[in-house]
Amino acid sequence: MTIVIAALWFLMPQLVTPHIPNVDFIVTTSDGTPITDVTAEEIAIRIDGRARKIKTLRLVSVKQLPPAAAPVAAPAVPFGTNALTNDGRSMVIAIDEDSFRTGREQPLRESVDSLIARLGPGDRVLVVTMPFGSVKIPFTTDHVRVKRFISTFTGQQPRNETGSDMACRTRRVLEATAGFLGLLAFAEGPTSVVFFTGGMAGPRRDAIATRAPGMCELTAEQFNRVGRAAGSARANFYVVHPSDLVSTVQTETISGTGFVGSDNPLEGIEHLAGVTGGRRLPLSSAGGSAVARIAKETAAHYVAELEPEAGDGDTRSRQVNIRASRANVTVGFRPQITLARPATAPAAAAASPETAPTARQMLMTTTSFSGLPLRAAAFTAIGTGGKVKVTALAEPADPAAPLTAVMAALIDPNGRVAAQWAAPDPTEVPLSGAMLVDPGTYRLRVAATDKAGRGGAADYEFDAQLTPAGTLQLSSLILGISQSGAFVPKLQFGREPVALASLELSGPIAGPRLALGLELARTMDGPAITNTRLAIERIGEDHYQATGAIAMGALPPGDYVVRAIVGVEGQPAVRVTRTLRKVTP
Repeated sequence: MTIVIAALWFLMPQLVTPHIPNVDFIVTTSDGTPITDVTAEEIAIRIDGRARKIKTLRLVSVKQLPPAAAPVAAPAVPFGTNALTNDGRSMVIAIDEDSFRTGREQPLRESVDSLIARLGPGDRVLVVTMPFGSVKIPFTTDHVRVKRFISTFTGQQPRNETGSDMACRTRRVLEATAGFLGLLAFAEGPTSVVFFTGGMAGPRRDAIATRAPGMCELTAEQFNRVGRAAGSARANFYVVHPSDLVSTVQTETISGTGFVGSDNPLEGIEHLAGVTGGRRLPLSSAGGSAVARIAKETAAHYVAELEPEAGDGDTRSRQVNIRASRANVTVGFRPQITLARPATAPAAAAASPETAPTARQMLMTTTSFSGLPLRAAAFTAIGTGGKVKVTALAEPADPAAPLTAVMAALIDPNGRVAAQWAAPDPTEVPLSGAMLVDPGTYRLRVAATDKAGRGGAADYEFDAQLTPAGTLQLSSLILGISQSGAFVPKLQFGREPVALASLELSGPIAGPRLALGLELARTMDGPAITNTRLAIERIGEDHYQATGAIAMGALPPGDYVVRAIVGVEGQPAVRVTRTLRKVTP
């Protein structure tokens, strides 16, 4: 069996000082299946031509859901978090939208759908379009939202793109890509970049040799900048392009003589894959087959910690070479790496409160901040004036972390802030704040700082809608515990023997009989593990609260679906769900 090793991420300084260099790579069979028994003795690493000694080699694997013949509706993500775990990957879907013609998007859509189907629930996906580096969807575990956006993607390539036009477009795409990768350089771990393009120009003068370079000159250095940025960002590139790509643009001349450069749209793709150490994948009419191996290859990777040497702490780009002694092995690697992350990384934990990013600074950006691990979720309830009330709930992953500031914002699909909230007392437990907004989809972003000078921000995507049940309107289902006789919301459970589930009902309930039940299951549509009734009480005019208890002391750790069933006589039963996460204390 042929084994393929691809060294795709080279800087992973998470939780270590910049002077301890780390090199990341993956080891797979020829079909992309990860190999998990590689030893340090089998790997030889050279940086700038010098052999480097491997101190330790560890395997990092993520939980991956294999594609099923009959997909199972797994529990939704219970909350958003910036905590670093091995449960998920970071993946960027980058689309060179001006390189695809209208009507040729279907293979791209099918490929993204196939990739999403192979990801686990903890895998985060970001969607960005080029050539302007516009983030359409920030990192999210809401894969349905990603698929929804991709289903509406439309190519923007002009019908009569000339060779010069392609060169100008390629230059803009390269500049935007390098800038975007600069933001990923502050991330806590490796990121896979799936770059879709319909064609890119290679280096060209865009003028005959006897004249000055043309306005669309494209140099090799512009490609190299992307390679250096990819090395610094620990970005694993997959360049996906149409399998039937041929040179269809005009070959331009001046005064009828003198070629200005190649118009082959594959040439730039080859350059991009070369400088990033990426893999080229064909985008065929079958769609999904092009990216099926990406999910397999990125399910596990190795981190080699090297013996430090003088100069490892600077952030210059270096040349790397990786080989393996195992027979019949092919080694692939990114040609440029950076051993130390930038000292000014905004996501890095600060050394003092004076140098930490403020909660407001973290709130108004899509950048990841992981210095202070947080959990955040949102719940929709009955509002006023046609609006809904959204309650933001946040908590530090470490209950003992003394928070100094907490802020939250609701951001609509266009990136506009719909509402904001600041905690008057950041030491309260739990931290919650209410905001009134129009019904719709939003991203909740919660940012916080603590006394140690750390900063963190977590995102959570949700649909702020009430659920109709006959003449009633139902709120979100919220989980919590009983504390001193009061309901206290909670996002994650451990030793608690009982969890409480609560939802609000608005509207007249006199007349038809009302049936209220509560179920616990492993999946959205799976059989109930337990059944109980919801007790209802009036909390206002045509406003009620239903509460039920879930015995969870004997449950093993994992994610469960809590289903509130509301049945109005003469109407189909309606359910509202929430994911309950139980962890090992």
